[in-house]
Amino acid sequence: MTSEGVGETFSININVSGAVDLYGWEFYLGWNATLLQALNVTEGGFLEQGGDTFFYPKINNTEGSMLVDCTLLGDIPGVDGHGILVTVQFSVEASGVSDLDLYETTLVSSLQQDIPHTTSDGSFSTTREKVAGIDHPQGYRPAH
Repeated sequence: MTSEGVGETFSININVSGAVDLYGWEFYLGWNATLLQALNVTEGGFLEQGGDTFFYPKINNTEGSMLVDCTLLGDIPGVDGHGILVTVQFSVEASGVSDLDLYETTLVSSLQQDIPHTTSDGSFSTTREKVAGIDHPQGYRPAH
């Protein structure tokens, strides 16, 4: 679970562990679009360990979802181990609770076979409202 105030940003990582011959992956991530807006999606370094990749993120902030996929390029073996697949940065638009729902996930080997796996969803919660700033005139000094 992560918790930031309205007007702030936070990032989450989508990780993989125990991968064997991971050549490509794809997933959807869903969230409450009233509370959160996705700002940026960057490829993690895990799959890049194996060679050049094709990385494609598609954000839909209206629906509160994204499709992200990545694959190695060429006739090469997949990657073993654990690491970060992707980092997603969100801005907090309103207070409340939102699931971070990972769904329709696919992992494939270098032989284009599905790799069995399990996923874990996340969540976001905040009750902290944005604090208004106060602009003071030039030369203002608070009373002591």
